[in-house]
Amino acid sequence: MFFLKMTIPVKRGLIALSLLTAMCQGNELKDYCSMHKFDNLPPGGLRFTKEVVTTEYANIGAFKALHCCLRGYRSIEWYKDNRAYPWPGGESHFILYPESANQTIYAQKVRASDAGRYSCRARNDTTILEGDITLAVLGEKSGGYTGKPLPTYRPASQLVPLGGAARLFCEAYLGKVELPDAKNSVTWSKSDSNVTLPNHGRIAQHRVSRENNQIIGSYLEIEDITLEDYGEYKCEVSNGVDEEITLPAHVYRQEPQFALGLQNGSWRRSFLVGVLVLVLLISAGAFYARCWLPLVLLCRDKFAPLEENDGKECDALVCYHEKDSSLVIGIMIPTLESRHRYKCTALELSQLNQNWGAEIGPHAVSSRRVIVILSPASLGNVWNETSVGTVLNQLSSLTVPTIVIATKDLSNTSTIAKRSNRGCNDSSEFSLDRLKILRWDENHGTSGSGGQKFWYKLRLAMPPVRPISAESGCQSVAMIVQANGKCGQQKARSRESLEVLV
Repeated sequence: MFFLKMTIPVKRGLIALSLLTAMCQGNELKDYCSMHKFDNLPPGGLRFTKEVVTTEYANIGAFKALHCCLRGYRSIEWYKDNRAYPWPGGESHFILYPESANQTIYAQKVRASDAGRYSCRARNDTTILEGDITLAVLGEKSGGYTGKPLPTYRPASQLVPLGGAARLFCEAYLGKVELPDAKNSVTWSKSDSNVTLPNHGRIAQHRVSRENNQIIGSYLEIEDITLEDYGEYKCEVSNGVDEEITLPAHVYRQEPQFALGLQNGSWRRSFLVGVLVLVLLISAGAFYARCWLPLVLLCRDKFAPLEENDGKECDALVCYHEKDSSLVIGIMIPTLESRHRYKCTALELSQLNQNWGAEIGPHAVSSRRVIVILSPASLGNVWNETSVGTVLNQLSSLTVPTIVIATKDLSNTSTIAKRSNRGCNDSSEFSLDRLKILRWDENHGTSGSGGQKFWYKLRLAMPPVRPISAESGCQSVAMIVQANGKCGQQKARSRESLEVLV
């Protein structure tokens, strides 16, 4: 009877202890992912909210839980050795804990077949995150491990800017030590001082434990980092019976650098940045293609030395055939003189294009540039390599830089240039180094004006011209009138030269 009276309270105590243990395990499963989360996570996106323990240990018959704490996910799938949950009993006894929104799986009593590699795979509309956890099952009985602490999470070294914050975490499995004086511990200290860091303040460590104190860990948090805070830190874990391990980690200084601030896996933002860069490159290319000539001309006229005090009477001697007089007298010379402030002299050439070089030579001495209008009509409507080459050969021998304005494509110009570089003594070969050939397009621009690009190229081939003041503008008008007067004189001189030649 006495024996029965003694056993009833014992049974009640065991039942109460089992209920208390079950309640503690339930609270741990429920609260694990809501405690000690990362601070200052960027808004939005799929992310882990705390460290994912990479290695787990359990004794046979003991309770065990595996966790993947996340945010911003639409689904979480668990795998064991690449096989999706649920698993048959012969492979794993772990089940989902529904109150954790699939972030936790657990087993009331671990078996040897439960060992293996578990993976949690979370995804949303754009991103997939995966965490791997390796579970090792120890011993043959529950609560029997007394060996050296086994690390479950090793602290990772970090790059932290001055004034930033660092967070180091370490954890180890100790099992149960059935000794009255044994007390497990986990402490952080700096390697160069060996002084245990405090539990509160700017630098503080926070001890954590789970699964009935069989696994212990500690968070080391450093706020507003100074230069003295950089260096090596060590986490020491002891089971109280002369068995301990040291887990080191460094905090390095991160130099300031430019960062786009893209979230990991944020392909939409990366795509938008890529599109923006592409648009900027295209815009820069379009701006260059459209504006490089005006910019080069502006810089040339602004900074290039002027061709002054050289004994020259005019900037350009414009030579033309009678059939091109409307282009020269009506467009070319008025535009150069009135709009671009060049002083020009006109010279009408004879019908004998074989003598153009002799006609132009005496007048070119007093000009800084020679402009020659070359058209099929000026060559008797014979526009071929021979006729064009004859004229270019004469012009290339002039001592003044010459600009040839062709009203029709010179398809063989490149061939002529290649032939001129062979260095042979053939009289048909000549150098185009002193010739600048431009194409006049009557159908381009307004009223057959040749287009803006043509005028930019022509002005680049002409001498530099500085911007003039309002006072000197009157002088330029006088120069235009004077130049127009000389045009008639030059025309008369050209006809006299023709009579002499005949």
